[in-house]
Amino acid sequence: MKRDDILALPKVELHCHLDGSVPMHTLEELAEQEGIPKESMKGAIAPADSGNLKDYLATFEVILPLLQTSENLEKAAYAVVEAASREQVVYLEMRFGPLLHQRKGLSTQEVIQAAYTGMKRATEDFPIEAGLIVCALRHHSEERNTQLFKEVAELPEGMVAAIDVAGDEANFPNAHVQLAVGEAREQSLAMTIHSGECGSAGNVSSAMSMGSRRIGHGVAIKDDPKVLEAVRQKGVLLELCPTSNIQTRAIPSFKDYPVRYFMEQGIDISINTDNRTVSNTTMTDELMLLVEYCGLTVSEIGQLTRTAMQHAFADEQIKEHVFRQIEAGYDEKQIS
Repeated sequence: MKRDDILALPKVELHCHLDGSVPMHTLEELAEQEGIPKESMKGAIAPADSGNLKDYLATFEVILPLLQTSENLEKAAYAVVEAASREQVVYLEMRFGPLLHQRKGLSTQEVIQAAYTGMKRATEDFPIEAGLIVCALRHHSEERNTQLFKEVAELPEGMVAAIDVAGDEANFPNAHVQLAVGEAREQSLAMTIHSGECGSAGNVSSAMSMGSRRIGHGVAIKDDPKVLEAVRQKGVLLELCPTSNIQTRAIPSFKDYPVRYFMEQGIDISINTDNRTVSNTTMTDELMLLVEYCGLTVSEIGQLTRTAMQHAFADEQIKEHVFRQIEAGYDEKQIS
């Protein structure tokens, strides 16, 4: 299967971090604007072997200083959605942690508004639908994260599609965010939670018990039949991010990547980039790797795309519109 064939397929991406996915040319532009040498932006790309999740996340310290004003956040969000659209992503969920963007005094509402404005402008300019997910960070206090979710609940309906918990899972397991997630549940916020990225299937169990019906990564369940069965029975979706998982050593190599195992076990999965720039990848790259190492066919990619959209944090009108695009795109492809 050729790259151009995969590039042309309609795609759905549910797990894409705004800050980790700002295109390099946009980062360099923002760096020059902020008086930072644009050459330093090379540090925004994590090593192919980052050692562990904590070291991988350290890469973001190159990027975050650029994303501390409303103007820069809006420009960055626009650029991420544009880049996704240019590789035929027809639906994108973009997530970020507002508390990381307040070094220059922006309020939580101002941060979210800026990202939302950039995202919406891009959906008006390009053939793509998009939703915004707000992340709490595990290393922040319960008080700050609880307040964050309270403020999200007060925003105009439709501005935020769902909430998430992200960050250093190994040192801050789900117990550290239990009160904040409880607040999100009280506010009836849809949620996904990063879990099972650092070898802990138990975190996947706790995320489900906390009300999450989508799991960011979740690859650790491959070694725990009991948790895997619970995921299958509850119809929970795993948001898989292959390249990122290899970089952080969640999975040793692409030939070991469990996408086909999960499919054979009846687990709902989606394929995602995680961080387009930090992981130096695209949805097309991710799918190409799975074709090469896991033998995915166009038909299987189409089914994974439909599954992802079924689990999207979108209203029925948007889902129907995107499903029509998916069906039209795959009906035209007769590639094996």
